[in-house]
Amino acid sequence: MKYNGIVERKLLIIEENIRLIESWDISSFDKFNKDAMLQRAVERALQVAIEAMIDAGERVLSLEKQSPPVTSADVIYNLQELGIITKNPAYISMIKFRNFIVHMYEKIDLEIIYNIVKKEIPSFRQFIHEIRST
Repeated sequence: MKYNGIVERKLLIIEENIRLIESWDISSFDKFNKDAMLQRAVERALQVAIEAMIDAGERVLSLEKQSPPVTSADVIYNLQELGIITKNPAYISMIKFRNFIVHMYEKIDLEIIYNIVKKEIPSFRQFIHEIRST
């Protein structure tokens, strides 16, 4: 990886939060739905992982001498335009999810969180791999 320690620290934060999520027993939606502490822990771990994705992306764009992105989604779009990451639609979905939990925190659909955990964890790993491979 040609990027500095700040980027790597952000990637390690993503990995740490993904490992935490995977270590928790989220074997069924019913179990997840009945455990408020687990719900909050997963929500927070996802938020932190996504924030770290945004931060890592912003740092990479800065190191690439790019103008600061206007929105969090622009971080992803700009990285894609530079060929640093692929056009994985999950990346933008994660940013939208992060925006939703930050701004609409009072009514988060638990099925959305559960589906992210069950289907999108590989996208976090793909993002990490793509940043480290550049």
